[in-house]
Amino acid sequence: MSVRLSEAELETYREKGWIVPKYRLSDELLAEMRAEYQVLLDNNKHLTSDIMLAPHQVNGSQGVVGSTKWLEFATHPDLMEIAGQLIGDDIILWGTTIFGKPAQSGKETPWHQDGDYYPIRPLETLTLWIPLDDVTEENGPMRFIPGSHEAHKLVSHSWVEGGDMTINLVTDSEHFDENAAEDLILEAGQVSFHDVYMIHGSKANRTDRRRAAFIVRMMPATSHYDHALGAEMGKDHAHHGYGTRPLYLVRGKDVSGLNNFEIGH
Repeated sequence: MSVRLSEAELETYREKGWIVPKYRLSDELLAEMRAEYQVLLDNNKHLTSDIMLAPHQVNGSQGVVGSTKWLEFATHPDLMEIAGQLIGDDIILWGTTIFGKPAQSGKETPWHQDGDYYPIRPLETLTLWIPLDDVTEENGPMRFIPGSHEAHKLVSHSWVEGGDMTINLVTDSEHFDENAAEDLILEAGQVSFHDVYMIHGSKANRTDRRRAAFIVRMMPATSHYDHALGAEMGKDHAHHGYGTRPLYLVRGKDVSGLNNFEIGH
């Protein structure tokens, strides 16, 4: 199966802001990721499985006990090849997350844009979203507002209280039409890629089946991950560790010349 995106797929990404390629992970790799996820759960019983930050770090953000296996998964050559088509040949990996979406109690993720508190200037990030379990209409699929990335800007968000959500900073409703939302229905092992300006969210999981997914954040090396800004912004998001995130130059060179590859390592 060809790894390269077709011109039609690239056009879909440009128009909608996300793409699900024909490519998919091998059954062997998917099984390895699922096994490693169980190890992660066993090693982090002090945390809720709804969200685990930076599992690719041995001592990750949020107190996660992670593993370099997740860095290996995140930088699989096939995924890097596709990422290169979308954001260029110079790539920095700066974050990973696992959303566990456990059975019966998987939390809602309200409408939002990812980049509202990322210390990246100019703000550019490609998100890889890799389901470890099948994603159905019932178990809380991610939902996209097609074309919401086109203006290439962040819109206003408001704080909404509630412990039943994975995040509390919610996109103000005047910026999108929820009726236009499209569900991301995927089989385990498929991969979606979406733009940092995309408005998206997901409903709660009330089924008896887990809906876990591994998320990878990559930025073009033309941008600067500003650790000082991350430390300042991190005062409101301390558990994210934005001021101490290690950067990994996973492809090409640091075009900006500003990124620090020593912090956090």
